[in-house]
Amino acid sequence: MSDDQNTSAKLAAAQILSGLYEAIADNTQFDSLFKAMDDFLDADPDGLEMGKANWKAMFREHFERVGQFMDQPSSEASDSPIVHVDQQIVPAAVVDCSYKIVACNELFERIIDRASFDLDEAFSTPEEKRRFDQLLLGNSNNEPILTSFAPDASLNSIFAVATKTSFITPDGHKESMVTIKVAKATWNPDLVPLLDSAYGLTAAELEILEGLVETGSVSDVSKARGRSIRTVRTQLTHIFGKLGIASQTELALFLATLTQLITKERHPSEVGKDWLPSSTDRVEAREIVTEGRTVSYLMYGDPSGTPVLMIHTTTPPTMIPEFRQTCANAGLKMIAVHKPGSGGSTPRPSGHGPEELTDDYKAILDAENISKVLVAGHCSGGLYALAFANLYPELTTGVVLIDTGVPFERHEQLMSLPKSMRRTFLPARYMPEILIVPHRIIAANFKRSTQGEARVVDYFFEGEPGDRKLTQTNRRFYEITRQMIAYSMEDIDRLVADVSRWAGDWSHLLDATADMPLVFLHGDQNHMFRAESIEVYISEHAHASAVFSTGNAQLQIYQAPEHFEKAVKAIEEMSVDSATVMHT
Repeated sequence: MSDDQNTSAKLAAAQILSGLYEAIADNTQFDSLFKAMDDFLDADPDGLEMGKANWKAMFREHFERVGQFMDQPSSEASDSPIVHVDQQIVPAAVVDCSYKIVACNELFERIIDRASFDLDEAFSTPEEKRRFDQLLLGNSNNEPILTSFAPDASLNSIFAVATKTSFITPDGHKESMVTIKVAKATWNPDLVPLLDSAYGLTAAELEILEGLVETGSVSDVSKARGRSIRTVRTQLTHIFGKLGIASQTELALFLATLTQLITKERHPSEVGKDWLPSSTDRVEAREIVTEGRTVSYLMYGDPSGTPVLMIHTTTPPTMIPEFRQTCANAGLKMIAVHKPGSGGSTPRPSGHGPEELTDDYKAILDAENISKVLVAGHCSGGLYALAFANLYPELTTGVVLIDTGVPFERHEQLMSLPKSMRRTFLPARYMPEILIVPHRIIAANFKRSTQGEARVVDYFFEGEPGDRKLTQTNRRFYEITRQMIAYSMEDIDRLVADVSRWAGDWSHLLDATADMPLVFLHGDQNHMFRAESIEVYISEHAHASAVFSTGNAQLQIYQAPEHFEKAVKAIEEMSVDSATVMHT
């Protein structure tokens, strides 16, 4: 390194530390930190790899110090309204002091037309509006209230629980809004001890109550429980008296309200699975227990179709409806696995990677009585798919790598990445421990406000012009990207560990699949893993092929899900060809 380069590197390194502490003081100010990292890598491309000027020791010292500070819990942090409503398992919306709905989840939009809905004019009675005003505008009463409104004159009133919620604005001030959760009558087993202790309902009365909620019919309860209609009605009279209500309508509202008040919020990976029936959503949540751990996964597609084990690490296993429908039409039985700690799965140390998790996947196949499976991995999930195929080749018919690319075998390949990706993948390869703090800063900014969330979504594809334009101009792809970020940030330590594995040289995993069909499903405009590098690999390996999504980048599987069917068919054709050669 020349003297000029050394001076530039020192200045950039100093700016990295300056940007680091600035971002800690204000999570919204992370641009200078990332720019300084870009300048440092330009000035000393080999600095992180070779450790010249003892950069590693200096960076480790400061990033670890800041990490300890960030580990301290902060009472000021709050989700953005959009993230907040998506954590609800019922229709939910956030309302500001002008009665404007600033955010709502998909479930809310299904029952209320947000564009034409005017909450200020929709309350069922003046008294309902007065109580809502007291909650929204008052400074003292923050207890949840039960309210009702009619979104349309032709519809019955909708009941909801309203709760005061505080969010942090970009300038660091608190802003109070109200979250409204629409009441839906369902039976929750957690109600049993509450109804027993608070209202003195007997076991027989609880049984009758559960049956009425599930069926809505006294006669159905009578038949199911083997009791006369008169007996059931008598018991209902006792129940109504103990609860202080007079009708089944009031009963449904009462139970819905209690259920929502005792319901805990969930991670984005769990959102909606208890609300939408599987017949509507085409997704069934399942779990097994193996070696004392819960492993959660989703089933969708064709129940009697070709089994496909789909492994996700940084992307939600639910995918999108168009992808699920494509799989169903193609005759694919999809088993989509949650990462540890998400979707109800037991957390595991971030050091437990592809090799450690393969037995969990094997346990799922055993539980589903599946003896042969095609394995697919999305993004860094491809490394997990390869590890499974290597350890259990007798169970694997082939491997599909979705946007996984090929390993970076040389330092120069990492340096050729767009700067936004290079600043992540280079540290991930040589000093992954310093990535924890920047990712926590990004996560804090993402959750801080709607503006912070939008900024992180925009930053996510900074090095992918096509994908970035999609997120800026198409709300659907903004939502897809936001869900990817929220899911990946459920466990930042695991996120960084998986990125580090991805940035490393995992050629041994790839080369070990030489005896089975391998297909890359990839966008030909992907700037992180260039299509040319995949073309070179398949030209040198007879067992490998590729399906390229023309004109698309990292979001290609969401833009053109039909290409996944092409990748699966390519595996099947390669398997037939291999069998023919072996037979000959």
